[in-house]
Amino acid sequence: MPTPRPTKRKPKHITATSITLTDAQGKPRIFMDAGDGNGPASICIFGKEDRSIQIQASPDGVLSIALLGSRFGASLAVSPENDAGLSIRDRDGRLGTMLGSVYEQGKHQLVLFENGQPIWSSAKPRKAKRVKLKPSAK
Repeated sequence: MPTPRPTKRKPKHITATSITLTDAQGKPRIFMDAGDGNGPASICIFGKEDRSIQIQASPDGVLSIALLGSRFGASLAVSPENDAGLSIRDRDGRLGTMLGSVYEQGKHQLVLFENGQPIWSSAKPRKAKRVKLKPSAK
């Protein structure tokens, strides 16, 4: 008796609020969450040693991408007003560098930190020096 041929199935569309994809050992590797309306929709890809990449879109319009470790990290975010900021933390989780519209909307600056405390800021822009021109000899 001939064996029946397997029938080809069309891929199904999945509708869910969240999905977790696991590897062969059952460890979560990718997590997708549509949010509950109050929290962000997010995609998280898990790496080794508590490292992850997270992409989020908040209901208020904030978009962010973060590279995270157990204590360190770097993140890039864009506000609903189209201001962007980048922050980088050291291996102890303390702020190291912030760039962009960090403290005040629409005003970009660079802030450097040491041991989590600000040590330098470009908040006050330098005034351009005026060069006096010598009158030309005629």
